[in-house]
Amino acid sequence: MSTTAETVPRITRFHHLTPTDLRPPQRRNVFFDPIDTEIGIWATTDLLEPGCTVLDLGSGSGAAALALARAGAGHVHGVDIAADSVSWASEHYARENDDARVTFSLADYSLATTRDLLAGCPFESAPAVVTSNPPYVPLSAAPGGTAKVSIDGGPDGLRLVRHVVSHATALDSELAITIGSYTSPRAMTALLRDSGYRITKLTLGALPLGEHTVANQRRVLELAASGEGPLIEVAGVTHYLVLGLSCRQIRDPADHVPTPEDVLALLHRVCTSTTTRLEALDGSATAATLPLRVVVLNDDTLRRHH
Repeated sequence: MSTTAETVPRITRFHHLTPTDLRPPQRRNVFFDPIDTEIGIWATTDLLEPGCTVLDLGSGSGAAALALARAGAGHVHGVDIAADSVSWASEHYARENDDARVTFSLADYSLATTRDLLAGCPFESAPAVVTSNPPYVPLSAAPGGTAKVSIDGGPDGLRLVRHVVSHATALDSELAITIGSYTSPRAMTALLRDSGYRITKLTLGALPLGEHTVANQRRVLELAASGEGPLIEVAGVTHYLVLGLSCRQIRDPADHVPTPEDVLALLHRVCTSTTTRLEALDGSATAATLPLRVVVLNDDTLRRHH
């Protein structure tokens, strides 16, 4: 499928997260990034069937889980390693009614077997969709210890992503996952292909490099030098692209499976476009074999929703 500037859907407001959802959690260890989360929800909604079950690995604040239930999922179960996150999510986002259920439990999906994960889910069978917005910053271990756990994606940004993909494969589920352009899109695309998945839609957004990433740029620069990790300048500030990947299992040999080169070429075209404004990408920047959606959200958007 060819994508042109005229056919690229542009999202300029929060559609899935409500003003209440956008209020920062009032607990220290509860992760929530509104723009990152909104992009991940869009990627997941591409895979939803009415009333289906969804397993959210690393569910954080729980806002995404409830948003997916509002979008049509019948039961969303979130799993997180942090007790504070599970407690907050259970207090603020757990729901049980005639239309949908939202539940949460404590577990480390990087250590748990798929069998154990499924046993902890209140589903009668494997979930139709696995979704995750895992830590994806490509950091090496800090001297004398480990990198900041809440954002640590390992040397290529895919440390926890590999566990998510492995669980989804074992569960025979569709998969939605979020990474950053400064991780390893080439390795990510190859991992999906080798695990039997094809990317069916790409949701793009932009976020400024975080303070911790700026302070540990070596790995990001190494990836950029190797042809990966494309960054984009927006209003003079360096941003990375957030990639929300909607992935379906390869069921037919005739299915089009985007290659790592396809995805990297698209990202580089976006970052080297004649305009650096995501909301005004021209045709040459967006021509692609992947259906594409662009989410254009920023601090002003956040303020308008509070």
